[in-house]
Amino acid sequence: MILLKTIRSVKICFAIGFVFLLLSSGTAAARRITVGSDEHKDFSSIQEAVDAARPGDTVYVYNGLYTENVYLDKEISVRSISGMPDRSIVTAKNPHDHVFHVNANNITISGFYINGASDPLKAGIYLENTHGILISNNRLSDNNLGIYLDSSTTNMLNLNNISGNEVGIFLKTSKDNWVINNKVKMNSLDGILLETSDDNRVIGNILHYNIEYGFMLSNSSRNIIYNNFFQNTANVGYEGINSENTWNLSRKRGINIVGGPYLGGNCWAGPESTALCVTGDLDEDGFCDVSYDLGEGNIDYMPLIRRPPAFQGNERSITVSLLGFALLVFALSIFIVKKVISWTGGEPTEDDDIK
Repeated sequence: MILLKTIRSVKICFAIGFVFLLLSSGTAAARRITVGSDEHKDFSSIQEAVDAARPGDTVYVYNGLYTENVYLDKEISVRSISGMPDRSIVTAKNPHDHVFHVNANNITISGFYINGASDPLKAGIYLENTHGILISNNRLSDNNLGIYLDSSTTNMLNLNNISGNEVGIFLKTSKDNWVINNKVKMNSLDGILLETSDDNRVIGNILHYNIEYGFMLSNSSRNIIYNNFFQNTANVGYEGINSENTWNLSRKRGINIVGGPYLGGNCWAGPESTALCVTGDLDEDGFCDVSYDLGEGNIDYMPLIRRPPAFQGNERSITVSLLGFALLVFALSIFIVKKVISWTGGEPTEDDDIK
């Protein structure tokens, strides 16, 4: 019996050690691959680096302009070295195709300015039947579609700046995705379009000055949409059947998108910055006192109040007053210093000249 227990313990230790070895070797195998225009970089194009990469590798792209269409079919990260999109620009070599076409899982794309996919249904970033993708800190403009998710689940679009496309973010037959903290502005059709896409979360986004709709629902249900700031020609549009979409949380402490002390619904404004919640906030909790009806059974029960900053309109007078006070303090300091010097004999006086 003791021998059997010993053998079993040895087997367990061996198995644990083998798993640890596999994990360690996988971590050690992850490589850093560089892309740039000088001879010290591994490759001069992003696609060459992607082709050479193995799953788990990270491709770091140095500042510059890269004219290419990138196809990602393995689990890697592609990041700009600076993290500043305007310094790492990827423009479509073939404008009739996507700039980044992703059809593998667990990929990160971060830190790029992406443009030039001009054909219908071509995107700056296209996710085809993927999950686990992180699209973060990118700027996308001058594409037909900014970011396009097609039959994709559990991906995150975070902190992207998406403007000047026809549609900013398009989810088609995609579910359980997170669209959070993006700026989606001045797109010629819709800011965000959900088509046959259910159970997604759209949180903390700024949707401003999109020409047709800020947010379009087409046969999409059970999505959760809160803490967004809408200010568009028309904020919400509908096609087909869109049921059980939720436009607010129950009141929850936390700084909301317009600086209030609670999370709840969304902030609604017209294209001329006119607040669409006009009933006031008598209890001063940061929410309109009545619900906001979005049509077709969609209601924001806790629309946010956008309050003007304290002292708005008096910034100039406050600045002038502070400047005047600073000058007064400076002059008084000089006067005191001169008096102290004269008392200690450190500076000549008229009496010294007579003597």
